[in-house]
Order: sequence, then C-alpha cells, then structure tokens
Amino acid sequence: MTRLPISSYTLSRAAAIPLSLVLNSALNGDSHSALATCCLTVATLSVVVAMMPFSDLNVADCLQGASLSIADALFPIVLVNAYDGRYQRRTSQDNLPDENGKPFSPPSLLFRMQQGCSNFWSILRHVSFLSTALLVAHVFASGELRSIQENCYVLDVGTLRWLLAAGGVLNGIVLILMALLTVAASPVTTTFLAAPMNAFQLAIFMYTGFNQYRWIGLSVCWALGMVFVFFPTKEIMGTSTAATGKSYIFARNVVVTAVLCGALYSMNGVGQGSRASLDIEGPTCQNSSSFEIKTPWPKALNHTSPMHDDYLGSRPHVDTIANLTFLVEQCREIKGGGGVDDVVHCLSILEHAENEYFSVPKKILSPSASEHQAGGELHVHANAKDGSMVESYSDRAGQTETKSTSGTCDGPVIPFHVYWTGSASWRVELFIKAYLYTQNLPCSRLWLWLDSDLDANAIDKMLCEDPIFRRFRPLVARGDIVLKSWTFPDRVPLARESAEITSTPDLRPSLVTEDHETVLANGIIQDADGQQWLHFHSPHASLAPVQVSDAVRFIVLHLHGGVYCDMDVLLLRDMRPLLLPDPTSGPRAFAEQWVERCAPYDYNTAVISLPANSSLSSYLLRGGVRMGMNFHPRVMGRMLWDDGMGDQVKMLHNAVFDPLVTNLRREGSGTCTVPCHKNFQSAFMGVVEEREKEWSNYHGEVVQGLGDEGVLGNRSLGNFFRGAWAYHVHNQWWKFPEPTSWMDAITRAQDGFFDGSRTNAYGEQWEGPALEGYEREEW
Repeated sequence: MTRLPISSYTLSRAAAIPLSLVLNSALNGDSHSALATCCLTVATLSVVVAMMPFSDLNVADCLQGASLSIADALFPIVLVNAYDGRYQRRTSQDNLPDENGKPFSPPSLLFRMQQGCSNFWSILRHVSFLSTALLVAHVFASGELRSIQENCYVLDVGTLRWLLAAGGVLNGIVLILMALLTVAASPVTTTFLAAPMNAFQLAIFMYTGFNQYRWIGLSVCWALGMVFVFFPTKEIMGTSTAATGKSYIFARNVVVTAVLCGALYSMNGVGQGSRASLDIEGPTCQNSSSFEIKTPWPKALNHTSPMHDDYLGSRPHVDTIANLTFLVEQCREIKGGGGVDDVVHCLSILEHAENEYFSVPKKILSPSASEHQAGGELHVHANAKDGSMVESYSDRAGQTETKSTSGTCDGPVIPFHVYWTGSASWRVELFIKAYLYTQNLPCSRLWLWLDSDLDANAIDKMLCEDPIFRRFRPLVARGDIVLKSWTFPDRVPLARESAEITSTPDLRPSLVTEDHETVLANGIIQDADGQQWLHFHSPHASLAPVQVSDAVRFIVLHLHGGVYCDMDVLLLRDMRPLLLPDPTSGPRAFAEQWVERCAPYDYNTAVISLPANSSLSSYLLRGGVRMGMNFHPRVMGRMLWDDGMGDQVKMLHNAVFDPLVTNLRREGSGTCTVPCHKNFQSAFMGVVEEREKEWSNYHGEVVQGLGDEGVLGNRSLGNFFRGAWAYHVHNQWWKFPEPTSWMDAITRAQDGFFDGSRTNAYGEQWEGPALEGYEREEW
C-alpha cells in the first residue's frame, strides 16, 4: 500500500467507515443512532469529494484499497469482542463460590482497573503478535528486503537514525491509543477516526495541490468530526463507565488537537503558494503588449558610495572557463573533507586570484595554427598580469541586446532552471532581477518551471494574471525568460553511453511486454530500437512538495543540461565560466556543499549543474528511482561515494554559493566574513545582532551614518560577501528587507540599474525594456 499515490490511498480507506457500520450491525447486532449514521455517511462522501477528480485511480489501486478498508473495519470489532469475552470469563470466575460455599466479595475498584488493564494488554499483545507475523511473512514474500539491500544507502547521520527509531515508537503509541479508544467507546468510533486522519494526511502531503473539491471535502469532514466528538451518541458513550468516560474525554481532546493542527498547517501551506510535454512554451496573453507600465520607484538622490557599482570590472570573455579543480583544492582546508573550512581564505581566492583560475581556450583558426600550437598550452589567462582584463577578450557576445532582442551569443546558450509553485512573490522578483543583473543575457536563458501537476493553468495565471510577474512579460516576449510547464513524465530516455545495466544488483530476468519492450531492471525497459527508458511510477501524487522539487532538478538537467538554482539563491556573479565545458575534459558537473558537511559526500543541490543526457545524469536519475523517488542531495551524494563516482560531481566550497554558513559553525573563533553575520535573518535587518562585529574584517574606511541614497554606511553589493558567485538565503520566505538593510541596498542597486541611473557590477548599462521597481510600500 505504500506504493499507492496518497490520493488513491486516502480514497480507498474511506470505504472502511460504511463497512464498519454494516459489520458491527451484522456481527454484534448493534443499532446506530441517526446522528452517527448521518455523520459517518456524509464524512465518507466528503472524503470522496476531496479526491476529485479521479484521474489517478486504476483497478489495481481500488482492489488494494478495498482489502485495506475491510481490515480497518474488522480490526476494532475483533479487538473489542475479544476483550469483552475475556473480561466476562474472568468476572464470572471471580463470582464463583470458594471451597466453603461462600461467594467472593465484590472486587475493589483498583483491582477491577488492574484486571481490566491486564485483559487489555493480553488482547493487544496477541493481536499485535498476529499482525506482526502476517506483516513479516508479507515482507519476505514480496522481496522487499532484497529491494532494500539493493537500493538503500544508509547515511552516517545520527539524527536520521534517531528519527527512524522515534517513528517506530510513535507507531506503537498510536496503536495503543487506538485500542484504548476502541475499548472505551466503540469500534465505530475508532473507524470514524479514519476520516479526519485522512484529511490530516492530505493536509500534510498535498497542501500545495488543494483545489476547490479538497477545500469543500476536508472542511465538511473536519466539521462532522467535531459534531461526532462533541455530541456523544450511544456509539461513543453507550458502554461508558467512569474510567472509560475519562479515557474517551482524553482521546477526544487528542483528536481535536490533531485536527486543529492539521487545519492550521494546511491553511498555511495553501497560502504559499495524461502525460504532458516537458517543452510547452508559455502562451501569449491577448493584448499583452499594451499593458500599462507603472511608474518606477523614485530614483535615489545620490548613487555614489564608498564602493562603486562596477566593482567586478569588465565581464569575462564569453569563452572564459573556471578551473573547478583549482577552486576545490585551494578552498579545502583538510583534504579528507572534515574540519571547518576557512571561508574567508576561499573568498579571498575567489576575489583576487581570477588570473589563476580563469582562462580562455585558444581558438584554432587554421591547420598551420594547429601545428604551431601542438604541444603548447590550450588555454590563455583571461586576465593580464596586473589583474586587468585582456582588451581583446572584452566582447560580451556576437551582437548586443536591444529592447526587442536579447542579442546573439558567440558560443553555447546555457539554460538556468528554477522551479516554482503558486503565484509569484517578491522573492521570485528578487531572483529574476539578480539573474538579469549579473548574467551574460545573450548567452543565457532563464527557464521558469511552473508545476502544472498542481495547477493545469499555472502558466496562464503567471503570465496573464500575476501582479508581480506582469512586469517581466516584455522579457518573456524577448526570449530572456521562458515559462515551462512541469508535469512528471511517465518515463525519460537514458543516455546511450550509460553504464551497462547487466552489472547492477537489481537486474531482473528479461521480460518482453506486449509492446515488444524488454524489462531489464527496476524501472528500466528497452524498446525495439535499443533505447533504454527509465520509468516513473505515478510519483507526483504521493510526493511531498520538497520531494518533487528535489526530483525536478535532476530530471530537467538530464533532459536539457545547464544549471539549476533554488529560488532562494541570489546570484552575485556571471555563472558562465563555471558552466562551460572544459575543452580538455568535456562537460563538467558540480554542486553546492551541504551546510553541515559531515562527510565528503554531503552535497547540497540548491545550485547544481549536470551535462545533459549523459551517463552521469542517467546514473543519478536511476539511483533516485531505485531508492523510491528519493533525490535528497545527501542520499544522492552517499550513492555517488559508495559507487566510487564522487569525483565526477565537484563539490564547490560554501564560499562559492553559500558564504554565510561557515560563520554559523565557527562559534566566534577566527576571522569573519564581510559582512560578519551569524544568522540568515541579518541580511534583511536594518540593525543586526552582530553590529559591533559586522565590519571586523573590513580593510578600509568604515563609513558611519545614513547616506544620501538611504544606505547605511558601507552596505553595498560590492561589500556583500565579495568573491562569492551566489548567496543562499535559506528560505526566509516571509522576511522583507527593512530600511537600510543589506537586502534594501541590493534591491536599490537593482532598481537603479533597470531605470538606467546606475550600472551593474560589470559596468554595463541596462539595454532591455523598462522594468518596474520593487513595491516597497508592500513590505
């Protein structure tokens, strides 16, 4: 049942409620009040409504669900009958006269309670033992242990092991509480809990996919749960005594608390906001070119600051590549992967050693040139010895951009992928503007993947109705931004040059399907042309939103290549030198380092780049599918490490994409970054907790007071973790920039660039269509 989509699983269990009414009447001869019958019947119908439309159901799912519903309905009936029978036998034995013919005196209340607990525990022990025996037999018969052995990678993280143990303990507690409620009330009461529990599960696992049916169905379900609990019927209180009444009240309070927490969680989640092609382009809105442009945010009075806007100098040549091996080796304090890395040292290398890790491949213009260069260096430095850019490499692209075109590129155009659900927030605006502010636009494309599994009209709503994204419509028309429809594919093709499938432990005997396709292993088939395909088993209905996001990045990179970034990543430099393939070694792959790097395989895929349709991307995709659609970065990293492939994905130091996190682990020792922050909220705060140490490692004059442009002191992009390629915000979705904060200074720099009054970090003017500024009054 764990392989069923959550919607099918929940819908199938709804049948347990009416079955409980029927079986309880047939086996025990109990009649039911009108209130209970109405509540139970309507609750069942409300769960069915919450599951509409039934696009994911099939016959096999329904049959499995029917068997589970029967078991759910029978278990409390069997338990309470066994308990009552055992209790009556013991009670009748207690009332028999002794050898002198004198009857026993009535037992005390304490003795009866002890005897009741003993009876209950005895029944529960026997029922649990039988259930465990059946489950163990099923596990062995299904081959699940073999599947776990083949597809599971155990992380060396104590927290995860503790969570596994805690999960087992909590499951046992739930079983005992359910049994107590059954004895204290009735089997029908216990079965009815399936309705609010199903609603709670939906709220947890599918909160971003709530449609009108789920809102109606779950609201009715929770309301009926309150009615059933707060207006006791004979199903609940018919057999109650003083002890069972207290048990009922306790169980009722637990249920009400769980339901309320589920409702609040779901409402908070909803507030955040047939196979379809993965290449659906964004539609064109009617009269999209005639929409009104708001007046930009007022220009700053004075844009001069201690750090000029063009602090990065000229943009690197379009063919410049960065030496990833150099960056990894130079920014690693301990080669084994342990210890606290020196982020300040790495940031200094990133800022000052471009001449060491940047190079431009020599272009071979003729055979004679090829002979002349034979045996010589394949690259030349992108910077002169004095650190300035070589003048002959100053061209941005073949043709610069205009208001109507994004220009042409003298090289490959690299896609930047980002995934989003719901409407745009100011953080979507921040990411897009940071991309436009820093990247080589003729040679880049921003692909915004909108989840159409959750909302089939996601692209239409974003492009035509969203009040924040409307300002980017001209850039969609110009081609800089491409709205892509994300739906989980049924299958994806694997690379032809991927590793031989015959050597893997999950190999299955070859089975030819009716479509003349050969099943090779778990999830892998081969068609008549020899193309191997990786199958996904209806994953989108059973995965939490974070799991979907983890899977999206690996799938889109396998299909299209480029780089994936989470929406909470703020780009600070041109990423192209990191993304271009090396002429000597071919395509390259890298990922961010995990916040708490416990081992060399602790990756963070908030920023990750993979070559498209490669053996590496195929291997990673297949690994995630083998482990039950688990694409968590640390799990994928452990798989790479255990299979001896860790060197194929470079782990770039925190200083490259996440420069703040090492400050969190240094406990105040050693030199600190500029700015010296100790938490992720500081970038949004006007007055930071670390204000006395904020500039402790800044070499220069620290300006005090508020500048003419509303910026406090030296706060500017040029002083914000200088050298880093990006800054990982780590969520903070509900934070807004306070006046004079670092984020306030960054957004003002972007506003000045897009209104033409300032340059970007590379000294370039904005040549594109007019963009509105941030709506600061909404903050």
